[in-house]
Amino acid sequence: MVLQKRMALLTLALSAILCLGGCGRKENEKITLIEQLNNPAYTIGVPEGGAGMYMAEKYLPEAEHKTFSGNSSGYLAISQGKLDGFVYDRVMMEFAIASGLENVEILEENLGESMDVAVGISPKSQVDNLKDKVNQFLSEARAEGTLDDMYDRWVSRAERTMPEIQAPQTPDCKLKVGTTGMVQPFSYYEGTTLTGYDVELIYRFGAWLNAEVEIKIYDYDGIIAAAQAGDIDCIMANLNATEERRRHIEFSDCVYPSVTAVMVRSKQKDSTEKKYETLSDFAGARFAALSGGVYDKLLQEVIADAKDFSYYNSVPDIVAALKADRVDAGALDEPLAQLAAAKNEGLKIFEEPVVRDKYGYALPKGSPLREQFNEVIAKFKEDGTIASLKEKWLGADESIKVLMEQDWPGDKGTIRYYYDGAHEPMTYLGSSGEPLGLEIDLLLLIARELDMKVEMTTCEFASLITALESGKADVVSGSLSITEERAKRVDFADTHYDSAMVLLVRDLDGELQGKGFWANLEDSFQSTFVVEGRWRLILRGLGVTILISVFSGFFGLCLGFGICMLRRISCKPTQWLGAVFVRVIQGTPIVVFLMILYYGIFGSVDISEILVAIIGFSINFAAYSSEMMRTGIETVDKGQREAALAMGYTKGQTFFKIVLPQAARNFIPVLKGEFISMVKMTSVVGYIAVQDLTKVSDIIRSRTMEAFFPLIMTAVIYFVIANMMTAALSFAERKVAPKRKKRSLKGVCM
Repeated sequence: MVLQKRMALLTLALSAILCLGGCGRKENEKITLIEQLNNPAYTIGVPEGGAGMYMAEKYLPEAEHKTFSGNSSGYLAISQGKLDGFVYDRVMMEFAIASGLENVEILEENLGESMDVAVGISPKSQVDNLKDKVNQFLSEARAEGTLDDMYDRWVSRAERTMPEIQAPQTPDCKLKVGTTGMVQPFSYYEGTTLTGYDVELIYRFGAWLNAEVEIKIYDYDGIIAAAQAGDIDCIMANLNATEERRRHIEFSDCVYPSVTAVMVRSKQKDSTEKKYETLSDFAGARFAALSGGVYDKLLQEVIADAKDFSYYNSVPDIVAALKADRVDAGALDEPLAQLAAAKNEGLKIFEEPVVRDKYGYALPKGSPLREQFNEVIAKFKEDGTIASLKEKWLGADESIKVLMEQDWPGDKGTIRYYYDGAHEPMTYLGSSGEPLGLEIDLLLLIARELDMKVEMTTCEFASLITALESGKADVVSGSLSITEERAKRVDFADTHYDSAMVLLVRDLDGELQGKGFWANLEDSFQSTFVVEGRWRLILRGLGVTILISVFSGFFGLCLGFGICMLRRISCKPTQWLGAVFVRVIQGTPIVVFLMILYYGIFGSVDISEILVAIIGFSINFAAYSSEMMRTGIETVDKGQREAALAMGYTKGQTFFKIVLPQAARNFIPVLKGEFISMVKMTSVVGYIAVQDLTKVSDIIRSRTMEAFFPLIMTAVIYFVIANMMTAALSFAERKVAPKRKKRSLKGVCM
C-alpha cells in the first residue's frame, strides 16, 4: 500500500513537471516576430559587452539571456537549435549566411533604433588631442566620399581587396590601434593577413596622421579594458558607441550607423515546402532581383501575380536571401545563376527560362564608337574569337582566366570603361582585386583593334547607365541586357552574348540528401587548412603556444625552486611570505591573473602580450611546482641528512647530492602532470590579445562557420603536443630517478 502511494505521488510529480515544462512554449512554433521572443520560455544569445546585449536587455527583458564571447559561437548555437534567437548586427549576420551558415534566418524587423559605430578613444592615449584628430579625419574622408566608397566596397559589394595605402616614411608618432580580427567584413583574417573595412580605416588614418601604425588583436570583452589601461590609443572594430561604453571611454563622431536584428532557426526544408514545376507555379512567390535591372518587369510579363520583389546589390546578397528563406526565387542572368548554383550547395536553376536575353556594351547616345564596336564584334563572331572567349571564361580551368597586357600604342585615345565587379564570369574582380571576365577580355581585344587604351573603373550595377549619361564613362557593361527601355537612354553595340533570364531556387531534393560523412570531412579539411593558406595561421598559433609553454615551464620551475627554498628557511617572516604568495596565486583563476597583469600592472607599459603571458604562467606554475618540490623534499628521511653531515658533507652538498635526487624521484611524476596541465591552460591567453593555437582556431571558425572540425583539429594538436612533452619529461625523469638507473658496485650488477 505504501509503495502504491509513493508510485502515485511520483507519477503526479512527473506529470506536473512535464506540464510546467510544456506550458512555456510550443516546440514547433515558428518564430516570425521579435515580440514572440520576449517570453521567459525562450532563450536568446547575446554578444558579450556588445550592442546586442544592450538591445536585448532593453527590448527583450523577459527572455532568458545567454552570453557568448564571439559571434561565431552564437551563430552555431542557433543553427544547432541550442538557442531560440541571437541578437547581433544585421550586416554581420547576413555575411555569416552568405558564407555558408545554414538552418538560420534573420527576422525582417530590426530590434530597436540604429546605433552609431564609432572610434573608441583611450583616456590614456599617447597621441595628443586624438579624439579631435579622428573627428577631423572622418569629416574630411566623408566629404571626399572615401567612407562611402569603403562601405560600398567592403559591405555592400563584399569585395575582399585591400587597396595599397602608403605608410609614412618619417612618422611623427606611433599609433596603437585595437581591433578583433574575427568580424568579417570589418576586421578579419584572410589566410594570415589581417584585412577588412576597419583595417583599411586604420591604415588610412595612420597615413593621414603621419603615424607608425601598430595593430593589436583583442576579444570584444577585453578591448575596452585595453583602451582604459592605455595599452592602445584607440579602437576601430565595428564598435557600437553604447551608453555603458561611453562611461568608460570617449567616442569619435559616427563612422556609420548599424542596426541590430535577431537571427532565429529557420524552418526545416521538407516535403511540405512548395515545389515549383512550371513558371505559372511561381504566381505569388517572393522574388529577389538586382537593383537597377529589368528582371522585375520581365517577370511580370511572364508570371501572373509577380509582385513581391526584394532588390539586392549583388548576387551573393541574393544567394544569402535564398538560403535564409527570405525569398523563393532569384531572377538572374543565366551565366551568373550557373556560377551561383555551382558554388552553393542546395541551390539550382529552374529548368524553364523566363525569357531569352542578349548582352551588349552600352554607349552614350550618338557615340561614334558604336559603329566601330559593331564592325569589330562582327569580325570576332566570324573568326571564332568570341567563341574562344566563351570557352575560356565559362570553363573550369582557372589558370587561363587572365587578361592581356595593354601593350599596343593606343594612339587613337582612351576608352573610359565602367563595369560591375560582381558579375562573374562576365565582369568581376580576382583574388587580388584585378579585373577579370569575358566582357572585359573582349573589350580589350576591341580596343586593340581600334588602337585605343582602356581605363577601367568598377561601379555598382544600378549606376552603370548613370555613369554614361553623366559623361564619366564611354562604355559600360556587366551582363547588361539590351532592352527597349534602356535603348531610350543609351545606345547599344551589337549583341556579343546570347543568354537567358532564369530563376535560381532552392534544391529541396539536394538539401534533403546532403553530403556524405567523408565528403563533409574533406570539405572541412579544405576550408580549415587549405583555403587561403590557413595552415600558416595554425602553424603560427602553434608556435606561440609552444613558446609560451616552454619558457613558462623553465622560468616557473626556477622560480618555484626559489620559493621552495624560501619556505624552508627557518626565518618565520620569509616562510609566511612564501606561503602567502602560493595561496594567493593558487586561489586566483589564471584568466583573471593574466588580465590583472596585462591591463593592470603592465597596463601603462609598452610590453609584448606574449611576454606578459610567459610571466603570468611562470608565476602560476611556480606556485604549484614549489609545493610539489617542498612535499617531495620533506619525504626524504632526516636521518640521511644527519648521516651525510656526520660524514663531512656541507649543508649544500647534502641537499644537492643526497636529498634533492631522492626528492626528485617523488615530485617529478606529479610535476610532469602539472606541466601538461599548464600547456593546456595556455589556451586562455587569447584574453590578452595573444594569437595562440586556440585563438587561431576561433579566427578560422569565424570564417568557416564550422563548429566541429576546427575544434577537433585544435584538440588533436594539443594532444600531440602534450604527448611529445610528456615523452621529453619522462626521459628527464629516467635520468634522475635512482630506481630507473642501472647501478653497479665493484663489478656487481644491481
